[in-house]
Amino acid sequence: MAPVYFIFLLMLQSGLLHGAEPQNLNCPAHCGVPGIPGLPGRDGRDGKDGAIGPKGEKGEPGVEVHGPPGKAGPPGPQGLTGPPGPQGIKGPPGLPGRLGDDITSLKSEIQLLSAKIAMIEKVASFNSFRKVGEKYFVYNGFIESYDKGIQYCKEIGGTIALPRNADENKALVKLLETSEVIINPFIGATDRAKEGQFVDITGKPLTFTKWDSDQPDDYKGAQDCSVVRVLSGFWDDDGCENKLRIVCEIEIK
Repeated sequence: MAPVYFIFLLMLQSGLLHGAEPQNLNCPAHCGVPGIPGLPGRDGRDGKDGAIGPKGEKGEPGVEVHGPPGKAGPPGPQGLTGPPGPQGIKGPPGLPGRLGDDITSLKSEIQLLSAKIAMIEKVASFNSFRKVGEKYFVYNGFIESYDKGIQYCKEIGGTIALPRNADENKALVKLLETSEVIINPFIGATDRAKEGQFVDITGKPLTFTKWDSDQPDDYKGAQDCSVVRVLSGFWDDDGCENKLRIVCEIEIK
């Protein structure tokens, strides 16, 4: 019954019971125990928007803040060539004439020495080599025709061997005479241009020869190149297409 009692008290306080006016509860004879406060009512609906107020005063300017840089764009087209810049500061004076000439000469000598060292290293890479004068005869076991021999020697930085005097002829024979297999080497002299007139690979007449007593004989009309006989050191003519030893010469000046 307690809930009904509370509801009754609430109705009395709000004047909702039979439309009765609220009684004077100040009289001690009619006053009961004060009721418990009721629950808060629901929020009312939002009212209509009021009129727009007057425009406020202009605020203070904000602080300027730069954001981070954006990504770099693609390069633009090349611009026109600008005018020449001002002339630079004059450099210090060069070395005195004599000293400058000495330094230039020294550099030249160093370059020549470096070239000689490189050539000597190349010579040392061959299986057999022999020095005579300012040239080396080199041999690496290569056996081919005369024309392929010329190309081979050119590729290694030399030319096909051609003795220019008796010492060079002897050195060439010494280079090969210890071999167990006797195969004569070509030398750089032919009479292809004119039969019977042997010239070197540049077309110049020979300044030294050591033909055997019955040579050159152009046997069967097919011997336009020349060789050195390893056993005797004398020269003979032979077929250019035959495959013989290829000895190259490298000059070191």
